[in-house]
Amino acid sequence: MLDSLISLITSSPSALIGALMGVFVAMIPILKDSAESNWKKRFREQVRNGILNGNLKPEDMQHLHERWSQDRQSVLFSLRIMLAEAISAEDEKLKDKVNEIRNLISSHSEREPFSELPENISLQLNSIRKDNPEISEPVTQLAASLNELYSSNKAELSKQKKFSFWGFVVGIIGVLISIASLYIALPTTT
Repeated sequence: MLDSLISLITSSPSALIGALMGVFVAMIPILKDSAESNWKKRFREQVRNGILNGNLKPEDMQHLHERWSQDRQSVLFSLRIMLAEAISAEDEKLKDKVNEIRNLISSHSEREPFSELPENISLQLNSIRKDNPEISEPVTQLAASLNELYSSNKAELSKQKKFSFWGFVVGIIGVLISIASLYIALPTTT
């Protein structure tokens, strides 16, 4: 079996090139996700260090999130993770900095209201709230409801993308195995 596979590779470099291209194409989303995750982690670490050093001010957050290419939702998510770690004392150094983290979240919410929603929706909700201060509470409730809907749809979309990606990978592997088995079977019949 191994000899047939080696002879297939040496006799048909196009099969090898096709297999390698399939592997590289399959690796692109994985590498992209890994890089984004690493940037989020590095951003969170830099914010954490700024909080611990006492050098981080709310107005610095914009510079940091632009430096690490983080969007409004990622900034809020990172701050919430740090708050949870500080409150639960998972991070010993941050447990005394709960108020500073809360202030950062509060200033982020003032600067970027409804940042857990897509930007166009948050801008419209903020405009409605400013134009009609008497309906501020219903707008906030609407934003909370939209956030739940948006989060569940985002999770479902993410799950569908993963299924599609892995289905594609399995399909490519199946095609490559089929082609390889055809090449292996052909020499034995002649």
